[in-house]
Amino acid sequence: MGNLETIQLRIFGRDLTLSCPSEEKDQLLKSAQLLNDELDKIQDKQNALVIAGLSLANKALSGTQSHKNSKDLSSLIEKINSVL
Repeated sequence: MGNLETIQLRIFGRDLTLSCPSEEKDQLLKSAQLLNDELDKIQDKQNALVIAGLSLANKALSGTQSHKNSKDLSSLIEKINSVL
């Protein structure tokens, strides 16, 4: 692992500050954008995070996303879990 870098993310109107290895920064930013794009499509804002998570997980499992996007999603889930 390289040096840790601090990044600012805004997901679903929430500001997050995370530390990640420098070489993972771009992937984490892309993962956050993927999640925000999914959240923007959801009408039920009260349950949007759960619905977006299920939708992205379903797409990853069904193979409708590329392997790279699935890897991005997995990385994002790990990062979010480490913050929670």
